[in-house]
Formats: sequence, structure tokens, C-alpha cells
Amino acid sequence: MGALVGRAALVTGGGQGIARAVCEALAAEGASISIADINAEAGAAAAGAIVDAGGRAHFTRCNVAKPEDVERSVAEATEAFGRIDVLVNAAQYFAPPRTIERTSMKDWDLSHATGPLATLRFMQACLPHLKERGGSIVNFTSGSALTGMKYTAAYSAAKGAITALSKVAANEWAVHGIRVNVLCPFALTPVQERMIGTVWDNYTRTAACSPMGRGASPREEIAPVVVFLASDAARFLTGTVVHADGGLNELSPVDYGETPGVFADET
Repeated sequence: MGALVGRAALVTGGGQGIARAVCEALAAEGASISIADINAEAGAAAAGAIVDAGGRAHFTRCNVAKPEDVERSVAEATEAFGRIDVLVNAAQYFAPPRTIERTSMKDWDLSHATGPLATLRFMQACLPHLKERGGSIVNFTSGSALTGMKYTAAYSAAKGAITALSKVAANEWAVHGIRVNVLCPFALTPVQERMIGTVWDNYTRTAACSPMGRGASPREEIAPVVVFLASDAARFLTGTVVHADGGLNELSPVDYGETPGVFADET
């Protein structure tokens, strides 16, 4: 029997990339899945794939920057499955890399509207349902917010705000049996894979800085972490940033090499 049988999960951005792998993994453990995605074709296809595999899934087109879409998505999720036990906030606009002085207000506003503001709205809308039985919220952050990655001011600031919001929610909502954790992934997504070898290839350079030298498989190495965070196996874990990044953001990429001839056993 799956770890999430009888439960329902709402996943933003679940039509593609890491979030789609998360939807499929949650469904494989028995959860009913509501996918909220701005891309109707991708979202419907993701829901259809889960149903074809024997699971339960529902899709609703959602621009997470619009409050009315957030409210509708939560309402449709509860109408479809009668409950919400897991919320995964994965959707986020990624602004084109620019220096701080060239960061536009459009990119700043959209990064925050689709990031921390959308995350807050989904959390607020789902709270009454999560209070009923307790539950798990998994919000996505980025290593760029932790390391001050150049040219990502709008995106990094938005992800940093999500991390701070998640910790406050974990502190306030623990009394309701609601756990809030943050996932910091580094994975090779289909979009990044298509960019390899082009001028837009940031994946290859980032992977070169990782101790493991690569990004994760979303299906095999990221989605199972979300399943764990959503399940009772993580029932005493809250307010934590989980790094599923092969050590990229927690370990130094600096390698001085070994200096020979300075130790006693080498003389």
C-alpha cells in the first residue's frame, strides 16, 4: 500500500519539469493529484498520464499570479477530491539573467507575484482544509537565493522570501499539525536538457561546480524527496530547507588540490 493512499495533493506548475515528476510520484504512492498550471496543454497531459496509469488526477488552468485563479484552483481541488492534505508550491517565473542595475520592475514584480505572493495565497487558501487533518506543505527555493548567484536578483529575492515565509508558517502552523518544509533542488529538467550546448546552457556550468558533477534526475532523485516530506515518515520534520542538489549549495566548489611534501609522512 502506498504511503499517501487516501490523501489529496495540490501541485502548482505540475504540468512539466520537476513538478510533473512530483505529481507522478505522489500519485504512485496513492495520492489524488490536482495540477494547477498556466500551460493548459501540459497540465492536461500530465493529469491524463496519471489517470492512464491508474491514478486519480484533476487539472485546472491557473495563473498563480492572479488571486482569482488561486481561489478557483483550490476550490476545484476540494470539489474533485473532497480534501487537501499536501500542497506543493513549485510554479515560479524565472527572469532573464541581468545585473541588479538592469533588473526591470516588470521582472521584479512578476518574480514576486508568481513566487512568494502566489505561495502565500495558496497557503492561505489551503489552510482551512489542511487544518482539518493536518498536512504537509512543500515550497520550492533555489540555491541562487542562498549563494547570491550573479544576475538573478529578482528570482533570488523571490526565492529567499519563500524560504522566510515557509519558516514563519512552520512556526505558526505546527499547532495545527501542519508541517512546512522547503526543497532546494538541482536537477536536469527537459528544458535545460534542450539548452545544453547553446548560449543559454547554464546547466553545464552549474554542474561543473557540483561535488557530484551533475544535476539530479527529477523522477528518480527529486520527486521521492517530496514524497518523503509529504508522508508520515517525515511527521517530525518542519521548518527545514532540504538540499536535494548533490552538495551544490552546501559544499564549497573550491579545490586547491593537495600540496605535496609538507607532511611528516612525505619527508
